[in-house]
Amino acid sequence: MLADRDLDALLDGAAGVRDADLPALPEELLAAVTADAGLSLVVPEPEPASVVAARQLVADAHEARTAPRRRPRRRTVVRVATALVALAAAWAAAVVLGAPPERGAPAVPSASGPVAPGTLALVAAEAVTFPVTVEAPPEGLAPFYSRYGGMPQYGDAPPWYVAAYLPVDPQSGAIGPPGSGQVVLGLYPEDPRSSDEYGFSAEGEPTGTATVDGAEAAVWRQDGVVGLLWERTDGRWVSLTGEGTRFDVAALVAVGESVVDRPQPVGLQFGLAPAGWSVGGYEESRSLDLVSDADPLLALRLSTVGAQYTGTIDELLEGMPTAAPTETVPVQGRDGRLALFAGDEGQPPFWTLVGRLADGRFFRLLAPSALTRDQVLQIGEQVTAAP
Repeated sequence: MLADRDLDALLDGAAGVRDADLPALPEELLAAVTADAGLSLVVPEPEPASVVAARQLVADAHEARTAPRRRPRRRTVVRVATALVALAAAWAAAVVLGAPPERGAPAVPSASGPVAPGTLALVAAEAVTFPVTVEAPPEGLAPFYSRYGGMPQYGDAPPWYVAAYLPVDPQSGAIGPPGSGQVVLGLYPEDPRSSDEYGFSAEGEPTGTATVDGAEAAVWRQDGVVGLLWERTDGRWVSLTGEGTRFDVAALVAVGESVVDRPQPVGLQFGLAPAGWSVGGYEESRSLDLVSDADPLLALRLSTVGAQYTGTIDELLEGMPTAAPTETVPVQGRDGRLALFAGDEGQPPFWTLVGRLADGRFFRLLAPSALTRDQVLQIGEQVTAAP
């Protein structure tokens, strides 16, 4: 199975890749993803990888509806699905709702029945924020923010957060190789060693200790990676992991002592959202989910396409059957595409809107059919994304 850092490199290089250009998926990878979703590998014709990934995520949503309490999955397995989606479709998510971190599948009816189109009201959305700020971030690295957990579809653990500081090329926006150094901060409601779901990667007993803001931190050193873990005075836990020769214990302690409780906005934002919906999760500043407080199986997903993508807007809609002809629509003053995709296995259709940001990147909005066509366009008009 691929290591996390290898998958990060694949994600960076995935932009602009089309299904037709891809080699056959490794049998081990395809088997791991499809078996976890309860899918069969036997198909009458070879299918694009994006379709395989979408079917897997739809199955996740169906599983969540019929058996809400899901077994925890290790993050390494989940990152395989993430890489598959990125390689296949060159955008951060295939569909809405599913398993973390690519938590997505088309919005499905709740156990109480489908929501009628036009019954949801739109209101101004509150800014989505990451709960802390690193006042002395690692030089030359850019942060990518994630939130996991908090509800059955996104993991059984309470909400927890990750800020990955990665090297980014200022010209292309491409993420540099792991060897150039990176730091990952985790913020947890409890000791992350208490559950595999948190994905805490340090193995064995600590190799030493250090002091961070007066707190004793456990230290791990292994294979060119240094890690710290400590409990804050408010009961939350923080982990810091540094990879690369410039990150030693002293450098990580300096970063850790600069963490302050000052929320900051994440890279993606909704300007409009359905009333009574809250943040379900966000992933590496590339995707953001809102879910209904009354029915968390109804969700919106916003995702951006990397700046390296060189394909057309229409290629971003390939591989999924539509329930109606795709429309060319204005989105933020530029040509966009609106499609109603057919649901899988008896599920209702779902909207997909593709637009273009002022900096040239595409964004993709997936929404349940409980929203009307005009509501989807209104939401798309007020989507924003940081460079």
